[in-house]
Amino acid sequence: MKILFLGYKHNRIIEFLKINFNDVVVCSDKVNSEFVKQFDYVISYGYLHIIKQDVIEACKNGIINLHISYLPFNRGFHPNFWSFIDNTKKGVTIHFIDEGLDTGDILFQKEVVFSKDEDTFEKTYNRLKYEIEILFMNNWDNILRNNYLRTKQKGSGSFHLKKDLDEYNLINGWKTKIGDVMKKRTDLEIIDEVEKVRTKNNVNWMDILRLAFKHAPDDARKLMGKVNEYDNKISTLLTELSNNGE
Repeated sequence: MKILFLGYKHNRIIEFLKINFNDVVVCSDKVNSEFVKQFDYVISYGYLHIIKQDVIEACKNGIINLHISYLPFNRGFHPNFWSFIDNTKKGVTIHFIDEGLDTGDILFQKEVVFSKDEDTFEKTYNRLKYEIEILFMNNWDNILRNNYLRTKQKGSGSFHLKKDLDEYNLINGWKTKIGDVMKKRTDLEIIDEVEKVRTKNNVNWMDILRLAFKHAPDDARKLMGKVNEYDNKISTLLTELSNNGE
């Protein structure tokens, strides 16, 4: 089997694929549609070029991307950093590449919880790299057999450009402690976020009522999951608000 690996030149996935007697070509340069046609599978991991639609369509089995965030949160650059700044779920995702940026259908996904010792951006980044590589290797056979549930990304999520990092002063680079960058939010900032979350939740409640009147209990149960998610966020924010003066 001939595999094109786009991105990082050194990682355990490349060695894993080679050990399994695959012909692996590693490339960090920009590719075109004619070049990718010769490969059975194309895998992207840390690839810095935007892949155009004609290249995607030229691939026999699409292009599989490995992204170190829990999509749809933190698309784009520096996903690990923004997961802390935006206080979003941490994790890793294997998904198909489409015409958007990190917006394609999800194959596999895992939430990651860091330990207290993983207190720098470097440590958490290395943990996410480990988790995404293990997730891929554990599911490579499933990918070859098409044994996965292809899932659309839900919600608007979040996205950041490379330049968005410029406003933050990382004194020790990625070795900077996460707590040194996270600013303590004011009472009014927390209240504003509570208001935003409650507004979203009110929309969910109305959707549930409409579905109920249309006699769609299965869909209604899915929306109840969203309601519970936002209620948990509100509970966390109110706890932070009550403890903010300590």
